[in-house]
Amino acid sequence: MGKKSEITRAKLIETARALFLEKGFDGLKMQELADKAGMNKGLLHYYFKTKDVLFQAIFKEAMQNLFGGVVKELVSNHPLEAKMHTIVDLYFDKLKANPGLPLFVLSEVHRNPSLKSLVGITDIIPILMGAVTTRITQKEEREQFLNLVLSVVSLCVFPFAAQPLISKILPGSVKFEDFIEKRRNYVKKIATHLIEEL
Repeated sequence: MGKKSEITRAKLIETARALFLEKGFDGLKMQELADKAGMNKGLLHYYFKTKDVLFQAIFKEAMQNLFGGVVKELVSNHPLEAKMHTIVDLYFDKLKANPGLPLFVLSEVHRNPSLKSLVGITDIIPILMGAVTTRITQKEEREQFLNLVLSVVSLCVFPFAAQPLISKILPGSVKFEDFIEKRRNYVKKIATHLIEEL
């Protein structure tokens, strides 16, 4: 693929990413995407034969963005508290840069549950649980660990998924961005407390 072709493809993906995040799969028409990307529909189909193929590429990227680094940290040899604090930072940094990502992923997985198999989640879970079972032998401890991870991830993700609602209920002088930065440290404190309770 030539340099011009790579630039055109990258522009198309960038435009599609923004539109899919805004409108979801069902809300986006290929003609609208072609118009926004500044190309004709034929060129769009040259790069991606169907809307579904393009969506799958964007959705897989979104999932890798959402989970990338987290699994690596979970299977690392770092102490548990350091792992959880790193995961909090990973999520807050990623979601500040892409606040619409959690709602997009959740709504699309609910719309089409078969997406879970396409994005490699089925590959992530055995890797994660394999790493957990080599370090945690008791079934009850594995469940506690899973609950810890789910709790920390949920505490990170929910404010971004519910940003429009949270922005409305914050006191007038508090900006969402400031609230999120304070929440980052709050979630780390909760993670530390949950670890102490294990």
